[in-house]
Amino acid sequence: MVMQSEYCKTFNFSRTKYGGELLIDLIRLESLAKYIRREPRHCLTYYDITLIREGTGQFILDDHDFQVSTNRLYFTVPGQVREWKVAEIPRGLVLIFEEEFLCTFFSDPMFVKKLSFFRNRQALPQLSLNAEQGEYFTNILRQIEQEIAENKETHLLRALLYQALAWLNNVYRSQNKLEEKLQNLKVTRFFQLVDQHFRSEHAVSFYASKICITPGYLNDLVKKETGLSAKQYIINRLMNEARRLLQLSEIPVTDIAWTLGFGDSSYFIRLFRSENGVSPLGFRKQHLS
Repeated sequence: MVMQSEYCKTFNFSRTKYGGELLIDLIRLESLAKYIRREPRHCLTYYDITLIREGTGQFILDDHDFQVSTNRLYFTVPGQVREWKVAEIPRGLVLIFEEEFLCTFFSDPMFVKKLSFFRNRQALPQLSLNAEQGEYFTNILRQIEQEIAENKETHLLRALLYQALAWLNNVYRSQNKLEEKLQNLKVTRFFQLVDQHFRSEHAVSFYASKICITPGYLNDLVKKETGLSAKQYIINRLMNEARRLLQLSEIPVTDIAWTLGFGDSSYFIRLFRSENGVSPLGFRKQHLS
């Protein structure tokens, strides 16, 4: 199913593709050729893990440009802007799922959000597998594909999905030399609240009050977790959304400022220039060129 958002074509998960509601699917990337050619730039409302088996070109995820190559993985969370720049559609396997498929069943409702490749702020949402790893992961995906085609047993599919995600998490952390640590629950809640309210609430005090701690303590927690102040984290989220709107729409800068909760567009322009080294209009022209 497809819907048109204000600035990006958005694809929703087809819950009843197989008759009953099934919140997981395994798709051959080449079978999506007509959709990719028609909408090379798009958004998803679900989680996506794409494994390239063969192909060349570029895959763009928000502000990151990745080279398409064999045994390369890309991780997409809902709402991110994706774009394929390829002469021919690559061959590959695409694992997609809704978060509730796992989180309403397992005891940890934050399992998906805590996966390093979906939430990490120290490494990119991609992973290169060696030949042995590529074969191992491909085998899991083919088991998922076979189970969907033949039995659609949700318990087995959950187990296979969990196996795939847990294995990828270990490989990702090892390859990027990330320390294993539990994320502070207050910081996790802050991240969730920012995603929900960043367009209208820019003050650290708003988020601190929601979490029932002081702004200073929230700032200390976020800085320990991310290396950024809580205020800078909010600004980064705003700037990320501003860049998307500038790249993917012709919305006037003053309207973008209003959409992102800035009553004064001149302040928004100054902040954007300070954070990005170029004015909003300059950024848009660079992208168009």
